[in-house]
Amino acid sequence: MPRVLVICIGNTLRSDDGYAWHVADELNTQPEEDRRVLKVHQLTPELAEAMSEVSLVIFVDAAMRGDPGELACDPVTTTGANLHFSHDVTPAVLLGMAKTLYAKEPRTFLICAGGKVFEHGESLSPEITAAIPRTLAKISELANTEGR
Repeated sequence: MPRVLVICIGNTLRSDDGYAWHVADELNTQPEEDRRVLKVHQLTPELAEAMSEVSLVIFVDAAMRGDPGELACDPVTTTGANLHFSHDVTPAVLLGMAKTLYAKEPRTFLICAGGKVFEHGESLSPEITAAIPRTLAKISELANTEGR
């Protein structure tokens, strides 16, 4: 059973919004039996079960905030996480669901890269493309600090 779950959120038809799926493709070229990689268009409650089965969860997503290509990695907590509508599912809400439903609370992080272009298209901007290797390094760093 994998120890690390990487959930890559995005839409490859919306330019930089496809960043996380490109990260997933890179991760999948380096198979790791201790890691599971999921590509999703949006977060859904069903992901809480998969989160409950690992010790580390890393969400990867493009952001409309921040400078293009700027990388942010923040811990996710359940503080203030409330689900009002199905479109309100956030990493924090999913972590809360894993805790409530499965009595598991894995260490969880959100890695975001600032996007530049979110219009229709399949190409990534140079700025967000340059963030992919840094994202892979950050995922590796988080997984290695979790211990093997």
